Amino acid sequence: MMVDSENKTLECRVNYPFIRNIKKGNVVKFFWEKVSLIVKIIEIRRYKTFRDMFMKENVSKLVPGMTPEQALREYESIYPKWKVQRFGGLIVFEFKLIHREK
Repeated sequence: MMVDSENKTLECRVNYPFIRNIKKGNVVKFFWEKVSLIVKIIEIRRYKTFRDMFMKENVSKLVPGMTPEQALREYESIYPKWKVQRFGGLIVFEFKLIHREK
C-alpha cells in the first residue's frame, strides 16, 4: 500500500473493536508487512463502505500512485465486504508521521 511514500497521510482500517479505541491525539504504530510507522492521529473519519470513503477522501493520501479504482480493488482484496459490514464500516485515520521503521 505504498507505505514508504511521504505522501501517505491517511490510513484506513476496518472498524474492529480495538481500532475504535484509538482517539485523536493518540500516538500509534501501524504495521504493514516489513514496514511500520509511528504516527500521531490528527483526525478520525468513519465510513460505511469503501465507495463512500473514496468519494470523500484523497486517494493519493491513502494509497499513493493508485487510481480510485485500483485502490478499491486493493482494499477489497484485503478487507472483504462481509468483514466491513460485520464490524460496522471503516475508520480513516489522518496522521502526522513521527517515525518510520523498516
